[in-house]
Amino acid sequence: MGKEELESFFINEKPVKLLVNINNGFTDNYASELSSEVDATYSHTVRILHQLEDFNLIHSEKDGRKKVVELTSEGEEIAAQCGDLLAVLRDK
Repeated sequence: MGKEELESFFINEKPVKLLVNINNGFTDNYASELSSEVDATYSHTVRILHQLEDFNLIHSEKDGRKKVVELTSEGEEIAAQCGDLLAVLRDK
């Protein structure tokens, strides 16, 4: 996947909110919990998580029946910047 695909992907609200929520660590980082936090369906959340993994921004591992996701170092950097941007936009 190229940089143009990554850029167009992040224009969407849900991927940004997912990254920020994973980074904040306020919830358990698995699809059903994250989908509730970002107000998305479970299937939409799973689709986005797969894309985030394809972009090497998260990695996942099984924890029993759940698949827990964590940010990669690049994912942490992007999530922090997105979080800062969201904070600025919310203050407007």
